[in-house]
Amino acid sequence: MQRQSGAAGTSSSRARRVAHRTRDSCAAVFANTLCSVILGVLLVAGVALFVVWLSLRPHRPRFSLASFSITGGQVAFNVSDRNPNRHIGVYYDATRAEVRFYDTLVAAGPAFADGWYQPNMSTVSITGLLDVVGPGTRDPSWPSFNAALHAGRLPLRLQLSTAIRFRVNVFHSGRQRMHVNCELVVGADGNLLPESVGVPCDRYF
Repeated sequence: MQRQSGAAGTSSSRARRVAHRTRDSCAAVFANTLCSVILGVLLVAGVALFVVWLSLRPHRPRFSLASFSITGGQVAFNVSDRNPNRHIGVYYDATRAEVRFYDTLVAAGPAFADGWYQPNMSTVSITGLLDVVGPGTRDPSWPSFNAALHAGRLPLRLQLSTAIRFRVNVFHSGRQRMHVNCELVVGADGNLLPESVGVPCDRYF
């Protein structure tokens, strides 16, 4: 009887150990499966977000100089602005324009006094009419400015300053300051030389 009792105790102990190991094994399998599922979901979500980011990644607007002239104490310009994004529109704040001969201010004023919106895949014209403010005959830069103008190759720089926001459906990005520099050359008559027509402008954020 004692041997039978001992055998029964040993058998019961073994059964408990087997049951314990089975529970541990099941818990480990469940934990591993759960981790695999979570990692799989995260991977799929990451890939989906990456694909969406690639398709909606905002591209900067592209600018080129269409026309420019200095006549009668005024500067007139036309800059072509292309939004290359397929799904993203661009909001612009008020835009200010300046024309400089190296560091000397030639003309300045608003290109757009109010903000405006540019739809996706569209091209608009940014135009302006600015009063000439310099250089004067007493300005140190006047001799070189006058000489370059009479030589028929006056180098100037048109600068546009604004802030933009990108729009995807109802979502807007934060504002980013943007500066556009268009390097150009005008002739003795004050009109843009052909070599400067359509030249891309640099953008700085």
